[in-house]
Amino acid sequence: MNKDWFDEIVDGTPKDAEYWQIDYIDSLLPRTSLSIKNQEEISYKIFEKGFTDLEADEIIKHLKENEFYSDPKDQYKQFVKNGMFK
Repeated sequence: MNKDWFDEIVDGTPKDAEYWQIDYIDSLLPRTSLSIKNQEEISYKIFEKGFTDLEADEIIKHLKENEFYSDPKDQYKQFVKNGMFK
């Protein structure tokens, strides 16, 4: 049994983002309403600096909040969620 996993948890350094998180962020970027400049900043950080696990989760949440949909049914759901018809 590998006992190093416990040392990795308690050493105090943040865990790097997992590959699935980076791929997910990369796939969400073109489908967001963020400006090109913001998208480029996120892309730069992904490939040059890297994210921690917590930063990646925050970025994913931010991208999902600003995601736009191409399917009219999904667009309608988003409009309702945002209170457009109230």
